[in-house]
Amino acid sequence: MHKPLVYLAGPIANTEAGVSLDWRGAAWMALTARNIECLSPMRAKETLARQKIGDDFHAYEDRGIFFTSRAIMTRDFNDVKRCDAILVNLLGAEVASLGTVMELGWAYALQKPVVVAIEPIGNLHDRHPMIEETICFRAPDLDAAVDAVAIVLNR
Repeated sequence: MHKPLVYLAGPIANTEAGVSLDWRGAAWMALTARNIECLSPMRAKETLARQKIGDDFHAYEDRGIFFTSRAIMTRDFNDVKRCDAILVNLLGAEVASLGTVMELGWAYALQKPVVVAIEPIGNLHDRHPMIEETICFRAPDLDAAVDAVAIVLNR
């Protein structure tokens, strides 16, 4: 039987050490407990967990093939294409997440259901009508977002 597949999107650049891995790990555990498989853009990038992640990807290109612009774009787009739903965490974002905005656009074009954990008011990603239209389901916290993904995928 096919396990549903969820892509875990959210800010990576401009995040403090471990943040981009920590929430994905928590979501991963909660979703796999519901028989849902996850895809993370942080896989094979665990070395970034111990440092603040900057916004210049060139600073990380020497770490291997998954750190180049082509690899990031190829893998993340492929993941969005093949997933059944997308879980996005925008909670606490202080800088617009350009990669996440791309992923939201891909999801919209590919007609993927998107669940976004986002503050009820005040998140900077709420300031653009096109971003708002990509959000199928809004959740006030990560637990509610995980529950919404499970409901969307009938788990």
